Amino acid sequence: MIISDYQGVQLPISFCKTISNLLRHHVVPDDAQRLVFNFRDPTYYRTRVGLHPVEIQLSRDNEQSPWSLVFIASFSYQSDSAQSLDVELYFHLRNHWCYQPDAGTADLLQPAVLELFNTWCTALERHLNRRAFSDIQLSQIR
Repeated sequence: MIISDYQGVQLPISFCKTISNLLRHHVVPDDAQRLVFNFRDPTYYRTRVGLHPVEIQLSRDNEQSPWSLVFIASFSYQSDSAQSLDVELYFHLRNHWCYQPDAGTADLLQPAVLELFNTWCTALERHLNRRAFSDIQLSQIR
């Protein structure tokens, strides 16, 4: 189960179910308290076209606790000449902030930022449900 309420930021139930379903398809150690999902489309690294890589970090207090999303981030090449990926969008749910390189940091509870977050989550959920990412990895963080 994924927590949907982050003190003013409400994740759609369908988004939480999608992440929960992904968790069920992976072996998660009982003692795991921090996990990270990485979603990739290898084509993007070669062509710079397609779905940008996404990372979602989850945590829980103990094995009986539900999972909460710590942050969701997407990455991209910031210019045509860039050799490595950089953060494109970073939503930190626990601390209620968003970061975008060209705009800086903003309060996630601002209506425009919250609208961006909700729209972005809807698009991510659609990609996940369509299995658009060909490389999905789940790792435990110690």
